Amino acid sequence: MMENKLYLPAGYAVLSDDEMTYTAGGSASGVGSVMFTVAAAVGGVVLASSYVWGIGQARSWLSASSNTKGNLFTVLGKAFDDIGADMSKSAANFVRDGVSTAMVIALAPLSAILLVVK
Repeated sequence: MMENKLYLPAGYAVLSDDEMTYTAGGSASGVGSVMFTVAAAVGGVVLASSYVWGIGQARSWLSASSNTKGNLFTVLGKAFDDIGADMSKSAANFVRDGVSTAMVIALAPLSAILLVVK
């Protein structure tokens, strides 16, 4: 037969409901909270703008008829070759292209719709 027992650390202190009101529970407060919020907002804007830029570049690349000749794997190969060539130009291009490519792939269902709809 199994017994339901709860074993707590030696230094454990039980708090009443009133005492729980005054505990922060590890939440961020003050300057740290503001910095986290600002960093999250800036990161969101960077990722969103990278996604928009990546969709624009993909649409532009697909508009050239020479880039869409062949089967799916041929087109994907050409696309990755062109992305790799642009990434090799500078560290900034590498980061920009990497982030935008990751965003377009991560949001693939939305990306497919945006690339097909004119």
